[in-house]
Amino acid sequence: MAFCLSCAGLLAQAGKADANAGKSAVNVRSVHFDPVKLGGQQNPWIRTQVELHANFNPEAKATPEAEAGPKKPINKNWVDKVKVTVTLIFKPIGTTTAAEFAYYRSSATVLTMEVNTDRSVYFYLPGDIVKRDRLKMQPDYYYVQVEVGGTEQPLFTEAGRPVADMANALHKQFLDKKIFDGARSEADRAVNANAGMLRPHYLVPAAFYDSLPQGSPQPEFIREEGSR
Repeated sequence: MAFCLSCAGLLAQAGKADANAGKSAVNVRSVHFDPVKLGGQQNPWIRTQVELHANFNPEAKATPEAEAGPKKPINKNWVDKVKVTVTLIFKPIGTTTAAEFAYYRSSATVLTMEVNTDRSVYFYLPGDIVKRDRLKMQPDYYYVQVEVGGTEQPLFTEAGRPVADMANALHKQFLDKKIFDGARSEADRAVNANAGMLRPHYLVPAAFYDSLPQGSPQPEFIREEGSR
């Protein structure tokens, strides 16, 4: 009887583990871009909305090493330190070569998210920069990276296909991993030229008066003044 009970317990644990199989701890549900007027300025800003969904706390996954070591309390219903990094790529109006593309990047770290809830993280590119750099009101390409507790959530499987629940983090042109890898490499080299221009909501004072879209609310953040 004891053996049967043990087997039942193992099967139950396996069932719980399978429920999260193939899922990201936190995935990107959608990405939206909207022109907004802020601070009485004439030139509209570009607002980027990244909607996140929390699936599970990865620290709650039991491993032999964790079971053997000292125990620490883990809240299975909350996911902490969710870092969101947005990279926007524009073809400025009038450009003819990829060498003239403009790159902007910013990050924000969500303090915590409750499992099975949605939260939206907003980023802003100033209207004066949009006009100065001859940008359209939506980027030509973009991608979103998510880290949970310092571990990056994969955008692609080992076979090179987009992770199912992270496909919305990628522009449709980046669903091919080779194209994405090339674009990411170029972005990593180029974003420093525009460091600090694209900013999270909490670093844009005028954004506190922005009429945000209905839907998932904003989370609380770990303030990182140098986010870029």
